[in-house]
Amino acid sequence: MADATPAAFDIEKPDCFYLGREYDLEKRVVLPDKYVMYDARDLTTHGVVVGMTGSGKTGLCISLLEEAAIDGIPCVIIDPKGDLTNLLLQFPDLDPKHYQEWLNEDDARRKGLTPEQYANELSDQWRKGLADSAQTPERITHLKASSDQRIYTPGSEAGLPLSILGVFAAPKVKLPREELTQKIAATATALLGLTNITADPVQSREHILISQLLLHAWTAGRDLDLPLLIREIEHPPISTVGAYSLETFFPSKDRVKFASMLNNVLASPTFTTWTMGEPLDLAAMLYRNGRPQQLIFYIAHLDDTQRMFFTTLLLEEMLAWTRRQPGTTNLRALLYFDEVFGYLPPHPANPPSKGPLLTLLKQARAFGVGILLATQNPVDLDYKALSNAGTWLVGKLQTDRDKARLLEGMESAAAEHGTLTDRAKLDSIISALGNRIFLLHDIHRPEPLLFQSRWALSFLRGPMTREQVSRLMEPLKNPPATAAPPMAILVCAQCGADLGPDVTDHCPRCGEYPWLVPQSRLQDKAFRQSLPRAAASVAPETADAKLAADRLPPVLPGNVQQFYLPSIRPRPKDAQLEYHPLVLGFANVVFILDKHKGTEHSESVRMLAKAAASGHPTAWDAAEVYGGSVPEAAAAEPNARWAGVPESLDTGRKVKALEKAFVEHLYTTHKLSLWENRTLGLLSAPGESEAAFRGRCRAAADMEKKQALEMEKVKFRPKFEALDLTLPDEAHAKTAETAEADDARQEEKRNKVRTDYISKTGEIAEKWKRIGEEAAAIQVKPRKTDVHVTHFGLGWAPYWRTTGGTAPAYQ
Repeated sequence: MADATPAAFDIEKPDCFYLGREYDLEKRVVLPDKYVMYDARDLTTHGVVVGMTGSGKTGLCISLLEEAAIDGIPCVIIDPKGDLTNLLLQFPDLDPKHYQEWLNEDDARRKGLTPEQYANELSDQWRKGLADSAQTPERITHLKASSDQRIYTPGSEAGLPLSILGVFAAPKVKLPREELTQKIAATATALLGLTNITADPVQSREHILISQLLLHAWTAGRDLDLPLLIREIEHPPISTVGAYSLETFFPSKDRVKFASMLNNVLASPTFTTWTMGEPLDLAAMLYRNGRPQQLIFYIAHLDDTQRMFFTTLLLEEMLAWTRRQPGTTNLRALLYFDEVFGYLPPHPANPPSKGPLLTLLKQARAFGVGILLATQNPVDLDYKALSNAGTWLVGKLQTDRDKARLLEGMESAAAEHGTLTDRAKLDSIISALGNRIFLLHDIHRPEPLLFQSRWALSFLRGPMTREQVSRLMEPLKNPPATAAPPMAILVCAQCGADLGPDVTDHCPRCGEYPWLVPQSRLQDKAFRQSLPRAAASVAPETADAKLAADRLPPVLPGNVQQFYLPSIRPRPKDAQLEYHPLVLGFANVVFILDKHKGTEHSESVRMLAKAAASGHPTAWDAAEVYGGSVPEAAAAEPNARWAGVPESLDTGRKVKALEKAFVEHLYTTHKLSLWENRTLGLLSAPGESEAAFRGRCRAAADMEKKQALEMEKVKFRPKFEALDLTLPDEAHAKTAETAEADDARQEEKRNKVRTDYISKTGEIAEKWKRIGEEAAAIQVKPRKTDVHVTHFGLGWAPYWRTTGGTAPAYQ
């Protein structure tokens, strides 16, 4: 519950969110000794934030998300307006130059200030705001150290792109038939929305056919991507639909038309970015290298149909991830929806997003997942659905109609949870609210609480454009070539010892506090066990405990391909050979340089990566490049010891999934850097230096210049001959020009034609000189079909173990 606390209270209390300080409505003053701390566990009963534009609603919600980040709670953030991108504007030093880089220049002009003056004002404003709300700049440093923020832009490469149309993945756990049907219906409705087909799940034959195809694939554990779905619409793997034959229900010629509509979506340049980037997999996204993530899904650039499509798929993925978690009473993760208007309307409206959102509101609590919904339109909400919400944060409202509708919803929620509300009292309080003043109605408290929201740690500059989002995400899209591998959370931060599932606040080796996130987040043992273990830069010492006691290799299914890297380093004295498991991926990547001429370039890629924990992605970006000979499928050396096989590599199906991720990694990251002169139609050859390419461009431009000059001679020669002149650059010249026959007008004509010719040829020479100097750096990406995997599976890497440790024997 939320508590009003004494003045000296520590606002960093674990698993409590500092929201602000109590407010005396009668005196209209903030009570400085009454800090409002909100128990994070209360959000497992979900929350609703309501307030008009200018009420401070966005600032309050950003503050709440900052508190979640400080407590190490991962967040999924749906951002329809672009305000939540402000979470990345964290300036611990409060330096005005940072504010100047990101401020809104229109705001500065309205104030009659230069950007520099306005930046100084903002810096002072943030320093004072933090101090007035009992915070220091060091808290911003703490926020930056506790969590990472990533902005995803589905359908755009401005932020981090997402592969949405790539795969409609089958549920990873078996669902009850009713829940599976709901997931299929929402997916089909969202997909058909992209084609502007009104999709009635009962009457639309398009909806029914897609639903049947998804059901057929998913019950067999098979994923579908959009190209395969289009092919299956034309040639379905089913023969009947209900009591009718497929041909009677949906004739083939009509199916071809329907498939063409979906193919138009797939072929549209607008949607190429929907198949690029990281797959939408929250199991891999919510934690990276043990650090909690705030995933901001920026959808301000999408139209209404695209927003509904993406939001529905995201909510379905959130629901699927939630169901895979063990039960807990702690807040494990938070879903925040910045403007829920249109996505959860009252009955009878039923958009595709409503089904998964309703299910999350009903079921997520048991799994420790909180839902926080915000809106400035309280009238058009399904308050029956929001009866599951235990926390209401109400700010200034625009109309009496908004207030009346909200009070009805709050009464319904209180009745659902067995508590009471005083409608008349709430009415009078809400009517008197001002900016940044909120009513906190929490079912875990005996009565409502009025407070002023704290100052946000992040710079609230307002909605960001795609260009600004691109600047923020540039370091993640193009990371430094040599980045130090981050430490994982299940290794002691003090001494590096491996930590078992029962470790709490003391490392068994050094006795120090071992964790990289607040210890309160690790009280949940299931949370700890879900985190990946550390991967060392060389053979990890912690692998000792995993080495098998006997000398027999692990027994694996026949469909797990195994490779043995040859040992090339001599055996040190008294050394023991050990095999450690790696993920081995070899592929040939083909780049199409000129599809008309059939010119292409092929590169061989050989990579070895540490095996990640089950459910987490392989870190191919941190993999080592293997330069040895191609390993053999069965060539283990005798008298070796073996490390245990990671769970992520112990079945053929898991390895196949890793292979698909390997292909996706090469497709999205492996690029060929070349030079291009688009005007001349020239492209550098792979390996050709910039200087050599520029030399070719200058030579080609010189040839074009000579041809253009010859054409000008052809055009001007009749004019010169008519005036009894020769071209200025002709080798032969007439010996005599009878000046006495010329009058002034004739001489003027001659001068003009000479000037025109010299000017035109000068322009041509300058033009081709400029073109010859053009050379733009480009990157050629492969097609996914041009990534050909040659070897993939479990790679056994040999190591020599001595008393001094281990060293790789394969390189």
